[in-house]
Amino acid sequence: MIVEFDIIPKESRIWIYQSKSDFTQSDIEIIKKKSEFFLDKWMAHNKELQSSFQILNNRFLVIAVNEKYNPIGGCSIDYSLQLVKDISKTIDNNLLDRLIVNYKEDSNIKSITLNELKNNLKTGAFSSETIIFNMTVSTKEELLNNFEIKLSSSWLSKFI
Repeated sequence: MIVEFDIIPKESRIWIYQSKSDFTQSDIEIIKKKSEFFLDKWMAHNKELQSSFQILNNRFLVIAVNEKYNPIGGCSIDYSLQLVKDISKTIDNNLLDRLIVNYKEDSNIKSITLNELKNNLKTGAFSSETIIFNMTVSTKEELLNNFEIKLSSSWLSKFI
């Protein structure tokens, strides 16, 4: 069962999938269509899940599940990964690449590989104040409060 992202509880569990570039309008239409179709029928242990999704900044797909409505299981999470793999293949954009770091430069969102980030920290092109997108958030509340953080507040701070 799909609900609006705005009304899914703040304790809901989330998964964020990122792109190395902005989604095109065509990409967004495909993501919406495939996500709505999947989430409308998504179940765990033969019980419907209350779920939602949102596309943020034309670059992130967020999937949310209200585990208080019905708990989610490992198989159901695996099925959602199949959705993301299908979307990635259809739009030719790997949304499962965890070696990409999205960051803000002025008001623009840019992408860099983890190795490039390490090099930019060494050369001073990036600082501990650089705003990155925190892919480790796991609840809607964390998404709302800690998605955009300083590099120094992230797990990447070990490279500073």
